[in-house]
Amino acid sequence: MSCFRKAACAAAVGVLSLAAHAQYLATPLESSRAWGVVVADFNGDGRDDLLISGHDSDDRIWYATDTGYQPGEQVLDWVDRHDCDAADVDRNGRLDLYCAVGGGKGLGQGPKELWLQDDTGRFVKQLGHGADDPYGRGRIPVFLDVNHDGWPDIYLTNEATVRPDGNVNHNHVFINQAGAGFVEQITRATGAKGFQCAERGDVNGDGWDDLLVCDGKRPAHIFVNDQAGDFVEWQTPANAIGWKAAKLADMNGDGRQDLVVLTTGNYVQVWPNTGSGARFDAPVFNLKLGTNGRALTVGDFNRDGMRDIYVVMARTDCTQSLVDVAPDLMFQGRPGQRWIKVAQAQDSYPGCGHLAATLDDRRVLLLNGGVSHSGTNYVLSWGE
Repeated sequence: MSCFRKAACAAAVGVLSLAAHAQYLATPLESSRAWGVVVADFNGDGRDDLLISGHDSDDRIWYATDTGYQPGEQVLDWVDRHDCDAADVDRNGRLDLYCAVGGGKGLGQGPKELWLQDDTGRFVKQLGHGADDPYGRGRIPVFLDVNHDGWPDIYLTNEATVRPDGNVNHNHVFINQAGAGFVEQITRATGAKGFQCAERGDVNGDGWDDLLVCDGKRPAHIFVNDQAGDFVEWQTPANAIGWKAAKLADMNGDGRQDLVVLTTGNYVQVWPNTGSGARFDAPVFNLKLGTNGRALTVGDFNRDGMRDIYVVMARTDCTQSLVDVAPDLMFQGRPGQRWIKVAQAQDSYPGCGHLAATLDDRRVLLLNGGVSHSGTNYVLSWGE
């Protein structure tokens, strides 16, 4: 979901709360059964565009314009498309798409898609690109440069159930052959490593791409690039538990990527990057949520120069009622590594909180449609 560019609450540290709702503007886009989203500047105008993918037949890019987000003319062929990521695969100056496709619940096939953008802005599906993985139950793909050659490679997560036909169904690394397709490379990140989240970053600040992977209720994975075509797996206090979602972002302005996670135990945590040792030694923010947290995203949403955290909330019974009575939560950054909790009411929006992404570092794309239910997707903005 990224673009290759560039014992309880008593344990909380530096947490404040506000009862009043922050004022925001919600702009609806479309109603869908969303699975994932990719945010990227597809037309090169300096503004983030977006593609919401999922269990619908009209996946298309929404382009940012002076009058809001407008749907593109091209509709991608319908498949069981889950999540996508964007990168300039052939290095022609235009962003392309790679999308994970389901594998028929582990009983059928779902070749993964590579769409190259031509000079007219149209996306053309490629065949035989080498990262097809037809038997994988595709979930989240991430572009990263494993071998540091400037060509975007792929990390693909799959829901690694055992297939009765014996075909391989797990996570893969595919190496870009200078724009002439992909070849699989076996690494420590290959295998049944989890599929709930995947995130590219640079944990140790050496300029080489690293990787985070959520593995359900099992300990999460931090794969640090060994600069020799593989990864070293780090064990830190931060990934000793399971994560639902994770982001790498500089939360305190020291130039290092910190770790923001939503744990399977329903805690929101911020782990500062110390720059040495395990990097993530102790959280400066550790808050138990009162209801079910689904996802999070990070940006400067109130435009005060501080990093904020937006957490998507939804009660477990929401998919029956389709009325989301659990307010989302904004944690507004304050000096001294503190965050102020501000409730964001969502009960007037159809659907249930499912996923969120950051647009242009100041807006939230909120997906209220989920894998099994329709809902409206909104762009939320503050102070614009």
